Amino acid sequence: MQKSTNKVVKKLLYPIEKFMELETSGGVLLLIVTFVAMSWANSPWKESYKHLIHLPITIGIGSLRLSHSLHFWVNDALMVIFFFVVGLEIKRELLIGELSSPKKAALPIFAAIGGMIVPALIYHAFNANGPGVHGWGIPMATDIAFAVGVITLLGTRVPFSLKVFLLALAIVDDLGAVLVIAFFYTETIIPEALGFAAFGLMAMFMMRYAGIRKHLPYIITGIFVWFCIFKSGVHATVSGVLIGLLTPLTPLYPFKELSEKISTTASLLAEELRRLPENTPSLNSPSKSLLTKLYHYSIEAQNPLDRSIKVLHPWVTFFIMPLFALVNAGVDLSEVSLNSIMSSPISIGVFLGLLLGKPIGVLLASFISVKAKIASLPQNVNWTQMSALGFLAGIGFTMALFISNLALKTPHLEAFSKIGILLASLLASIVGASIFYLIPSSTKKE
Repeated sequence: MQKSTNKVVKKLLYPIEKFMELETSGGVLLLIVTFVAMSWANSPWKESYKHLIHLPITIGIGSLRLSHSLHFWVNDALMVIFFFVVGLEIKRELLIGELSSPKKAALPIFAAIGGMIVPALIYHAFNANGPGVHGWGIPMATDIAFAVGVITLLGTRVPFSLKVFLLALAIVDDLGAVLVIAFFYTETIIPEALGFAAFGLMAMFMMRYAGIRKHLPYIITGIFVWFCIFKSGVHATVSGVLIGLLTPLTPLYPFKELSEKISTTASLLAEELRRLPENTPSLNSPSKSLLTKLYHYSIEAQNPLDRSIKVLHPWVTFFIMPLFALVNAGVDLSEVSLNSIMSSPISIGVFLGLLLGKPIGVLLASFISVKAKIASLPQNVNWTQMSALGFLAGIGFTMALFISNLALKTPHLEAFSKIGILLASLLASIVGASIFYLIPSSTKKE
């Protein structure tokens, strides 16, 4: 009985464990690429780095053409795929994951809200009347790749329940960041373009309702929705989240029906194979047809949402996010002095927002929700471990850099923000890891 239970638990935890492994590798790669970008931007070849970022790229069909820099195509086009995966993960967590019930969702939601509000308030306190006033959204989000990378390196010192909690918190963080981008970093709105985007989203919903399973119609409609939202004034990456939320979480066939179809098809295939002469070099047409059916059933056994995450997550982790880091993390330090960094309200606000605001917000909101009996701590987790996790939540990179680009707009102001992000993320990871390291791995819940 015990062995059977262990097998079930391992099967349930396997997807999360694989996700953690992928994020760890991605975090290491992001760290390497960030180092390369910083080194390149401050090397004798810095002009080639600037040339790469501003390299013009034209994409179009006939007279319809878009010509923009590599920086634009990475931030406004490729990052749509990143946000699409974010949308998929948000939907999955809301429907069947750690946010699927009020009891499960309470602590991550409270912790994430506290971890967004306090950093924003700290940043605003330093920048209320300055040129960086709009950058309050920069220190709000956690970089899941780096944070998971750190806690995975700590091994058994971090309870698995706390790792799952961090994933759920980061998902709520991402949702908050998406809402901030959509509602607060949109300057002008063109209703007609939004109307066309809504029409495209409705078309996708109708295609799904009609049972269309081919990828091409959805890809074409998705590009149309992206273009319309891009033209509407709302940031184009919002289209990725909306399309992700529309992706179905149910497989094409109910499992009972699927079992019968696979069993029947496999039996027919076995009969066909037995009829073939022993030395036949290839299958006959009925056998090929039955194999195609089995392949179709094996694909459709997974729902489109999980299938999309499985296909796209490696691309996002090992290509899109590193490319984003390459074109966004390079800060030319010759353009800013140490004195200006230390006195800049932007760098101070971002630095303190991430390094202090995140842990204070996460811990305070969690403490209030637990004492009010709205939520409870994860299994085998104490408040010291929660404080360490709060510091790891202060590792802000991908989303922080992304919002920095939207909020500050000028390279000079962005430089102060990026330095604040990088320094705070480095120190937050060191402090968080040190606290975990000082706690005995056998620590029980207080």
